[in-house]
Amino acid sequence: MNFSLSFKERIDSISEEKRTSIILAIDPSYGTMNVLDYVIQKIKDLSYYSCAIKLNFHVILPLSISDLRKITRTAHDYKLQVIADLKLNDILETNKVVIEHLASMGFDCAIVNPFVGRNSLISITEFTHSLNLGIIALVYMSHPDAVEGYGALIQSPPGVKSKNGKNILTPFYRSFYDNCVEANVDGIVIGGNRLDIIKEFSKMGTLQLPIYSPGLITQGGNVERALESGTRYFIIGRAIIESDSPVMTIKTIQNSILDRTS
Repeated sequence: MNFSLSFKERIDSISEEKRTSIILAIDPSYGTMNVLDYVIQKIKDLSYYSCAIKLNFHVILPLSISDLRKITRTAHDYKLQVIADLKLNDILETNKVVIEHLASMGFDCAIVNPFVGRNSLISITEFTHSLNLGIIALVYMSHPDAVEGYGALIQSPPGVKSKNGKNILTPFYRSFYDNCVEANVDGIVIGGNRLDIIKEFSKMGTLQLPIYSPGLITQGGNVERALESGTRYFIIGRAIIESDSPVMTIKTIQNSILDRTS
């Protein structure tokens, strides 16, 4: 794996080489014993059909630094990028410490929450890129209650008004997207069950940010419809790892994507 490339270049290269755009969300169910062995085995079993893995808080927290380094080394050996889904949403100095730790453990990318604000998003993206890690930003989550935050309406910046002089109301997610473009993040997360929003941003001019979509299958999102709407990478976990035959399931999903892109 060529680590002189940026994260965006690395994951694109792996995706093209393996002919897959599936990111395996390794989310062991509550009570799973020996999380380290569980994650390593999933990597070995399913890496052929994946271009990256995504690890959430409940996987990262119970493990030691050496455990996490073993996971990232194994993932890289199997030509996978490793994304830390921590939804960073703190002050810049705190987020920088987190990013440094992730870099030291071999992670390739972190997911941040644009609620940190424009300037903080720009700063943490620049810092993360200086360590050759990637930043993916949440623009709209997949769970039903996401509308209370990401879909909430806010007033436009001072001085920006409609033709009749009234304040313009816009949803948070549109402001988040604009900030993500300005910050030059490596991708954005939009739930695969939010097809209207995927379509809205997949057709935004020439500077398009790759769309990463969770919420597929188990949460009601349809892989084929998300693909047609503009999703670039498909974050899928439980529908694969909790199926009766994870290898057959992920292979079937991969083939359904290839049938519509080849």
